[in-house]
Amino acid sequence: MKILITSKSFGRCAPEALEFLKSQGFEMVRGSKPTMDSEEIAREVPGFDILVVGNDMIDRRVIDAGKDLKLIHMNGTGVDGIDVEYASEKGIFVANAPGANRNAVAELAVALMLVSARSIDSHIELMRNGGWERRAGVEVSGKTVGILGLGNIGKRVVELLSGFGVAVLAYDPAPDRAWAEAHGVALSNSVDELIPLSDFIVLALPYSPETRHILDASRIRLMKRNARVINTARGGLIDEEALCAAVKSGAIGGAALDAFESEPPAMDSPLRSSGLTLTPHMAATTAETAASVSWIIAHNIVDILLNRKAEKALNFTAIKAREDARQKAAATKH
Repeated sequence: MKILITSKSFGRCAPEALEFLKSQGFEMVRGSKPTMDSEEIAREVPGFDILVVGNDMIDRRVIDAGKDLKLIHMNGTGVDGIDVEYASEKGIFVANAPGANRNAVAELAVALMLVSARSIDSHIELMRNGGWERRAGVEVSGKTVGILGLGNIGKRVVELLSGFGVAVLAYDPAPDRAWAEAHGVALSNSVDELIPLSDFIVLALPYSPETRHILDASRIRLMKRNARVINTARGGLIDEEALCAAVKSGAIGGAALDAFESEPPAMDSPLRSSGLTLTPHMAATTAETAASVSWIIAHNIVDILLNRKAEKALNFTAIKAREDARQKAAATKH
């Protein structure tokens, strides 16, 4: 079977994972360009059985063009760029590599807290331009950190903050109460309860229709005047226009973002001129994460397509339900 790789990092830090796939009979081809839109991927995907993608848009056009596709695998965790529902309709498995990036993403979240608190990025820029101005910042110690999302990454943020002397609040729609109690995390009953109590708000939620703009204009107005937003999750979680206006006006202390609704943000985007700290969706970009994810993908491909362990796919239940319904209808007809 043939694998089309549009992800930039798959296998780069773990060439042994690619050799493992070759030993199992898979042929691999990288996309013709480092970055491709859905139209370009659709032109290249015919004839391939597996598609390994990064932050690509895998829409109906790509899925329809991939008439031989059996599996679409995300090189990471978030699959919001993949039309999973349509892939399920077509009987194409979709898989990801949850948990492999938890430490890398959590480390960047904590790093961005420190950068934002002390305006480190603007001080570096001042020094590069010959300046010597000191701008007073705030200390993280003694503050309250509110975490939206207490999954793998949110929990790791809590662990990394354990030496900072902070109080931690968290909101999660289905919280792990035992873990929170063991780690001294106070659970909030709602997002609206957590926001006005937090000096730093860390977003660690997946993106979905329910979480889109979970931090909207009304909730930004609930924030403390010196509070700061840290987002290493997904851009769609925040109303970026409202956030930019709040930072620019001084209504809140600042924000540090690693994910955006449109990537990269347009050159004339207010994100670039509102005094925010911005990084290019790099949270999971470490050698350790890349190697770990590559191995997870390699094993998932073999397990799902050769070892009949399709339950590893995110949409296994949906595809199985469709197949069961089809078989039942066929049996009824005959």
